[in-house]
Amino acid sequence: MLSTDLIPTRREERMHRSFPGWAALASLLVAAGLLSSAAARAEDARPTLLALQQGTLTYTVVHKFHEVKGTSRKLEGLARIQPAGPTQVQVRAPVASFDSGNSNRDAHMREATHEPLHPFVEVKGTLPPVRLPLSEPQEVTLEARVELNGIQKKQAIPVRLEPSGQRGVRAKFSFPISLDSFQVERPELLLIKIDDRATISGELLFSVRE
Repeated sequence: MLSTDLIPTRREERMHRSFPGWAALASLLVAAGLLSSAAARAEDARPTLLALQQGTLTYTVVHKFHEVKGTSRKLEGLARIQPAGPTQVQVRAPVASFDSGNSNRDAHMREATHEPLHPFVEVKGTLPPVRLPLSEPQEVTLEARVELNGIQKKQAIPVRLEPSGQRGVRAKFSFPISLDSFQVERPELLLIKIDDRATISGELLFSVRE
């Protein structure tokens, strides 16, 4: 066995003399090992980009006499996993894509949120560091900004992350908002407005973008 000391032993000196190419070969092997290790560290340090493959975003509003849900499946989204930093997430949906099952109601919703001027509802923010593949479900908080009707509000959103294969993550969430705080004119039915509180919920599937 060769010594691991920095100063060569007499035995190692004799080997150097007996095999002139030994030192060069050893140097090459060490250099190759260092390069391989550095490449692996660089690979681990690179951010991983995940694209939204499919999902739903749903709003729920309540009137004294009934509850209304509108859902969009036309979502766009990206997530950026940074090994040594927070995970960045951005998801948005066209306001015009929400379907409540009533075209007149959907048209009024677009009017109340000034959809021609502000065509998207958007959520973006940061999660704690995430490492793929997930070994088990995780409960985390997205420190987010929610944009609706051209107004942005800070929101802490509880998110459940679930593994989806080796290269995917499924995210489920639900959080309340105030329609008045986003200056959304609340519709009336029989002279009674819907509640100020609305709930935004969703289920999203992200996978590593090739």
